[in-house]
Amino acid sequence: MLAKKSLKGQRMRLVCKILNSWQHFGIVALFAKAWEKFAIDKYRFRTNLQRVVPTFPDRKHKTAIEKPLVQEDKGLSICYLIHYFFPDKQGGTERFVLNLAKEQQKIGNQVRVITLGKRTLKQYSNKIQSLYWEDFVFDGVPVTQIRYKRAPRGLYYDTICDDEPNMMAFAESFFYENKVDVIHVAYPQPFSSFLTVCKQKNIPYIVTLTDFNILCHYATMVAKNGEFCDGSQCGTKCERYCHTYGLLDSKRRYMLAKELLSNAGYLTVPSEFVAKIIEHEFQNISVEVIPHGISESFVVKNQRTNTKKFMYAGTLSDLKGVELLIKAFLRLSDKDISLHIYGEGEPTYVNTLKRLAKSDKRILFHGSISANEISRAYQEADCVIVPSIWFETYNFVLREALACGNLVVVSNIGAMPEAVSASQNGFVFNAGDEASLHDALQRAKRFKWQQYQPSQFPKIADEATKYNSIYYYLMDGRIQHAQD
Repeated sequence: MLAKKSLKGQRMRLVCKILNSWQHFGIVALFAKAWEKFAIDKYRFRTNLQRVVPTFPDRKHKTAIEKPLVQEDKGLSICYLIHYFFPDKQGGTERFVLNLAKEQQKIGNQVRVITLGKRTLKQYSNKIQSLYWEDFVFDGVPVTQIRYKRAPRGLYYDTICDDEPNMMAFAESFFYENKVDVIHVAYPQPFSSFLTVCKQKNIPYIVTLTDFNILCHYATMVAKNGEFCDGSQCGTKCERYCHTYGLLDSKRRYMLAKELLSNAGYLTVPSEFVAKIIEHEFQNISVEVIPHGISESFVVKNQRTNTKKFMYAGTLSDLKGVELLIKAFLRLSDKDISLHIYGEGEPTYVNTLKRLAKSDKRILFHGSISANEISRAYQEADCVIVPSIWFETYNFVLREALACGNLVVVSNIGAMPEAVSASQNGFVFNAGDEASLHDALQRAKRFKWQQYQPSQFPKIADEATKYNSIYYYLMDGRIQHAQD
């Protein structure tokens, strides 16, 4: 009886979610998104494709953080813009913003996060034109969540629009009610119209790119056919090979993206790999690399002597390569090893993974794990695997695991190889290649732990100090502009 009630409750929640999504996106956009998610993405990230990893030219120049002329003690008012945020969604970009906002509060700055939301309309108590918003506090950080009555076409990931009237009206109202010194944009694509108002009001903004959405509406640089992409070619390749319902003009999107970056007072990325791609894609735009800080809670507590317990932590999805990992692990014959999988994903995909692993009791699914518990999971594991089939731009899990003294196995793409010393603290395999991953797991299993070389990463406080210097540098420029 309880099982039937639980199933009925799940079905009702699913129906309510679909109805809310229909109201938010409209029937055509909703079907288009569903088609991309369940058909195109499944094909793009298929595991039986041997992909060629493109190479990108080295950076021509590297910038250095400018020191502000004057750094006062009064504190600044900083506003962060991000597409999603806690508690509705948590990922690497969300963690970056939350960590940074909390550290800025410790420094003495005032902060607020503005984010998009998909809750039902009745959960928002404020409105301007066709845009609703609600204020709340998450983990001590003030948050303003906004949603459209009906989301503009391509709002999520696809279109860049610098003159959307509802967003501009909201920005005008927000700046009328709040004093803001600096805007820090962690996901610029849906906020281009907001930044138009910033420019009009001489409010400086800094952009931090944590994925490739600024040049790729899929955000992954994996084309529809599943091959890795080496750049948009000013939007022409997107138009030719990756047409999508939410994007009408790829070339205009590129032009607006370049203008948005050019108007930024500062542009930062978390890794050298991302910096290479952005500077290759957008000529004459300089990028500063500021690695994400790692919490001090991630430290070595256990001295390992053998590799028995393997672990995956993160979203369960095609592009994360979890299916590939399970297939490679099933080829290991050892009875005394185990694979612990932490995370959630789309129910249909998760069920596919569980069916694949059903006959092997060595593979355990633990579901989601909180940020407070993830450190314990690292301590209990020996080897952490990150088998992504896309260009990871940083990856918190990899660096947190290394900070905890884990051995790691990672795919050979994106920013992950930057953190790994091959055969000393981890192994790198060919992305999407089951045989190569199987070989890396075997090498990890045979690893001699007395050869392990620990890793050091910047702390969150170090990252916050660098950004605080940038905020004051931008304020110097704003003051100078006003005087001129």
